[in-house]
Amino acid sequence: MTLLGTKSRALVDAVVLVIAILLTLTAPAAAAEPTAADRATARALAREGFEALKSDDFVTAEDRFRRADALVHAPTLVVDHARALVGLGRLVEAHERYSLVLREGVSPNAAWPWKRAYADAQKEIEVIKQRLAWLTIDVEGPTEPQVSVDGKPIPAAAVGVRRATDPGERAIKAGGAGFYPKEETVTLVEGAEQTVSFELEAMPPEVLAESQPESQPANAGQAQRPADSGPTEPARDNTLAYVALGVGGAGLVAWGVSGVFFLKERATLQDECANNKCEPEQQEHKDRYETLGWISGAAFGVGVAGVATGVTLLLLNDKDSPEATNEAVRVTPYFAGHSVGVTGQF
Repeated sequence: MTLLGTKSRALVDAVVLVIAILLTLTAPAAAAEPTAADRATARALAREGFEALKSDDFVTAEDRFRRADALVHAPTLVVDHARALVGLGRLVEAHERYSLVLREGVSPNAAWPWKRAYADAQKEIEVIKQRLAWLTIDVEGPTEPQVSVDGKPIPAAAVGVRRATDPGERAIKAGGAGFYPKEETVTLVEGAEQTVSFELEAMPPEVLAESQPESQPANAGQAQRPADSGPTEPARDNTLAYVALGVGGAGLVAWGVSGVFFLKERATLQDECANNKCEPEQQEHKDRYETLGWISGAAFGVGVAGVATGVTLLLLNDKDSPEATNEAVRVTPYFAGHSVGVTGQF
């Protein structure tokens, strides 16, 4: 018997609740569809960016392609944005833009400019990989050193390990609570690895006491970066992760609601069906029991898969190594009988 075959009001309410919750939580993604004005503006910005790119005006090109892609996301705009970043010497950001195109991929029936952009990204990212510089910053002295490169703070997890860095002249500053800060300017060569070591000197107690009210960590004031320190890394987009978590949460709610009705029907059958044999007049309860069991199991599978996928995407989005983001992420939920979960390749 199908879902439509039952006359149970409880079953209809449960199905309607599941659909309503899923539609509500997925509505923000649909609402993000670009408007006609957004598309027209993006096309105009892309034309300006293309003309600027041809004349090696990389500053204008980077600005126009970044704005256009923010309005209408497309691999063609991302690749051209990456090319502008390469022209500005911002190879780490360019690598991430190319990697984004490869991660997202294009469908087999996509327009040929999108397919060409994907093929270009595959070739051009290999060139960027060879040009990236890798910088290791070692700091002796403070247990929690604060390090910055060109005025931009480096996460503590990246201190003491090789980190992808743009080639060229870089100003490195290291400090820590109770230690005199040091600064060094180095020139990083394309494709080379370099290590910069700082041995910080501890402040005498009397100096530390005098300077305590005025002292600041080496990367303090990051909210007021120097004008020439360059743009910060682009904010990560966790929209897909949040949508997956929302759908997962809806599935778990639907599992709980349908589970209540399922247990109610089971109790009814246990009371009225002796020795697991039901009379014809109890067939409707039996049908509702089986259907609600199916809905409850499916909703639980959707809930677990959605939550696991959302958490996985959030964790992967925190990785900032170019090499780590070069591989495509594949997360696939599964539901088999009484077993649910997700499988993936990272």
